[in-house]
Amino acid sequence: MKNITVVTGNPNKAKEIEALIGAAVESASLDIKEIQSLSIGEVAREKALVAYQALGVPVIVDDTGMNITALGGLPGALVFWFLESIGPEGILRLMRGSEDRRASVSTCIAYCEGSEVQLFEGTIQGTVSKEIRGGNGFGYDPIFIPDGQSRTYAEMTPQEKNTISMRSIALAKLRDFLVQRSDQVRQRPT
Repeated sequence: MKNITVVTGNPNKAKEIEALIGAAVESASLDIKEIQSLSIGEVAREKALVAYQALGVPVIVDDTGMNITALGGLPGALVFWFLESIGPEGILRLMRGSEDRRASVSTCIAYCEGSEVQLFEGTIQGTVSKEIRGGNGFGYDPIFIPDGQSRTYAEMTPQEKNTISMRSIALAKLRDFLVQRSDQVRQRPT
């Protein structure tokens, strides 16, 4: 497998990606201006192209969204900005009094090693807790409870979260793509 650079300013995310694809990755922090879009795929695609142009090596970038039914699908792909400005506590304040706690979280992994970008998405359905719970993870982890679970992502160990996260679904698709591609390269006649 080629050396791959994960473009993120979050060292926890790089460790999570490395664990989920089962291969060592480099980490690089780039200041990439994100396009404004409600589509995590569009945002991830654009970030991957910019990152590849800047680094000139195969890159992985991701974008994550959180769609909350009671908020009409917000914050969606703008979840990073919501978390930066009001935090998970602010999201809970926006939902105060709402009985409908349904939400989904999605990650789009973009892989680029040239002019083409491959996209891999994963989505998990769940609910938003009524309070901050747990000390692990990052972002919305302390308020998101995946369907079939009683704990937030932040109440789980990283290994537990990795087995049921939207990022693990997307990264499994990426890993399968890379393995298949590697097999095709080995099978080509010389």
